[in-house]
Amino acid sequence: MAATFKGNLKLSGFCLLAILILVVILQNTQPVETKVLLWEFALPRALLLLATVGMGFGGGYLFAVLRRKRKTRVEVTAPERSSPETR
Repeated sequence: MAATFKGNLKLSGFCLLAILILVVILQNTQPVETKVLLWEFALPRALLLLATVGMGFGGGYLFAVLRRKRKTRVEVTAPERSSPETR
C-alpha cells in the first residue's frame, strides 16, 4: 500500500508541476529581444525561460555524471590503507 501511495504522490506532484509550467507559458507569450554574444534575436519569453531552465537542468545533470565518474575512478585507483589491527 505504501508503494501505491508513493506512486500517487509522485504522479500528483508531476501533474501539479506540469500545470504550473503550462500557466507560466501561457502568461509569457510576448516576444522579447535577446542578445547572445554577437547574435540578436526575438523569441517568446516562455521559450527563453524554458531554454534557460533546460540548460540549467542539463548542466546540473552533466555535473552530477562527471562527479560520479570521478568519484568512482578515485575509489578504484586509491591504494588500500592497512588498518592498525593488521600491522
